[in-house]
Amino acid sequence: MKKSRAILESNLIQVLDQTELRKFKDKVEDISDKLLANHDMTNVQGIFNNPEERIPELDIRELMLFCEQVYFKTGVDVIEPEEFFHQSEIDDARQFSEHTQSIDQTTEYPIVIENVSVLGNSAYQIVLDIKDINKLLNSGILYYDPELQRETTMVKRQNIVIKQPTIVMKNVEEIAKHMIEGTLVPTNLVLNAMPRTATHGDELIFDAKKRTLTITNGTKIAIVDGMHRITGGQNALTVDPELSFNFSIILTNYNKKRAQQYQAQLAKATPISKVRIQELEANRLSDTVVQILKEESELKGRISSKSRPFIEHGELVAYSVLSDTIDEEFDLQKRIDAEDVGEYLTDFFNYLIGKNEEEFITNAQKVNKDSLINSNVMFIGYIALARVMFEKGIKARKIGSFLEQIDFSRSNPIWKEIKLLDEKGRVDNKIYNSDKVKKSLKEIFESINFDGDKVEI
Repeated sequence: MKKSRAILESNLIQVLDQTELRKFKDKVEDISDKLLANHDMTNVQGIFNNPEERIPELDIRELMLFCEQVYFKTGVDVIEPEEFFHQSEIDDARQFSEHTQSIDQTTEYPIVIENVSVLGNSAYQIVLDIKDINKLLNSGILYYDPELQRETTMVKRQNIVIKQPTIVMKNVEEIAKHMIEGTLVPTNLVLNAMPRTATHGDELIFDAKKRTLTITNGTKIAIVDGMHRITGGQNALTVDPELSFNFSIILTNYNKKRAQQYQAQLAKATPISKVRIQELEANRLSDTVVQILKEESELKGRISSKSRPFIEHGELVAYSVLSDTIDEEFDLQKRIDAEDVGEYLTDFFNYLIGKNEEEFITNAQKVNKDSLINSNVMFIGYIALARVMFEKGIKARKIGSFLEQIDFSRSNPIWKEIKLLDEKGRVDNKIYNSDKVKKSLKEIFESINFDGDKVEI
């Protein structure tokens, strides 16, 4: 493959979701009929019904064929087959029949690994050859999970926004070259057997006497650290299919939050954005609140892991702004406090964004040129307002009448008075480290009249 299977799977799942292709019955039936008639592929409908589970299970040739048909129907270029498959792979896939499928390029369960060392509770040291890693990828057992990666890149094509792993192709090519020449320095990859993915029982079974580790039926393994090296290895195999290179691997069996925390420890040794490290660590109760917002509120998909959100990609607020301000504003002593605040803020932002869809969603970029209503910094004020409303027992749906009291236009002189904007009307990035400016902004929102009389600010 030119680009990794993991990237293709992630892109394909997101394209199916964002184009809502599965809702077009005639297109789905056409794809199903063609793949059944030409390649004996059965239950294609099942792929549309549950792409997150079924796509990783596809044989590499089935994946190419399914991807090709979806690309024909959507035209979204992040899944263009020629970006991922060499012509020889495309030709091979087009000769595929489910009845004559070979498993030479794939791996079947159970997977038994020998000479395993125990590193700690649910953590093991193993060794796998790059060809075995490639088979795990082709089998859909090993996959890319954006939530566990150090950095992801937002790619926008034809109004579809896709999360991809941040891959520096120069580094990938250099890794492939070193692997082919036998000069690649051995380093640890980190993989995680995801809990509750095994068909029955535990995902990993360790035999202390034999020092073997069994990966049980159904277990899915996520890439935590090593995306560049794995992609480089795949590229090297296209040059020399018989290439042999052993990777030392730390294989864990952690839940997603603990795997993210492990990635955060790795991140401190390798420079990545501080915001992403904070997001992965999630060691404050305010982080628990933000996780709730990421999963359940209108902010889902709109919280940036960078220090500044990309409004052109649909992002509205930085993770650090939310987490830090929630930590400052709310008295969170126990997890139940975080759950209560998370539930309230979910309603709060649902009403805020839902009642102002044009400003926050449909026309956000244009609005931002003249107004601060959807600016990253304004979320400091929104959370301060939410905290007051929460303490006063005011329902979140009342937010609309309160916000009418604030003039969000960039021409409002108060923004320059408190030094939120510079002389050219731009948000001064220094304010994120200025307690004085943030305090002034919060006071504006806290001075809203909650008794019903409109007071212009």
